[in-house]
Amino acid sequence: MKVIVIESEAYKSLVRKIERIYSEMKIQAKENATQQPDPSDVWVNDQDAAAMLQVSRRTMQRLRSSGDITYSIRGNKAWYTLAEVKRLLSGRVVRNNKTEGGKP
Repeated sequence: MKVIVIESEAYKSLVRKIERIYSEMKIQAKENATQQPDPSDVWVNDQDAAAMLQVSRRTMQRLRSSGDITYSIRGNKAWYTLAEVKRLLSGRVVRNNKTEGGKP
């Protein structure tokens, strides 16, 4: 085993640099943990998309065939962006426009 000798000031400077790098890494880790992924970057497969939309996989095929949902085929599987699934999901929302005292 070799022994390396350095001056005290050089050692202290090296330790300060390591501590600074460590603190920067901790800050970056916190920022990455709090950031939500962009829905247009997240891809889900056919089965997961069907579960989110609460439809069958055959209905997913119909949506693809009619052009209602955009998709990508990779490895003989259909993939959808999470943003596209959310867009389709929000299009299925039924709003209740009841007026007070009126008939539904």
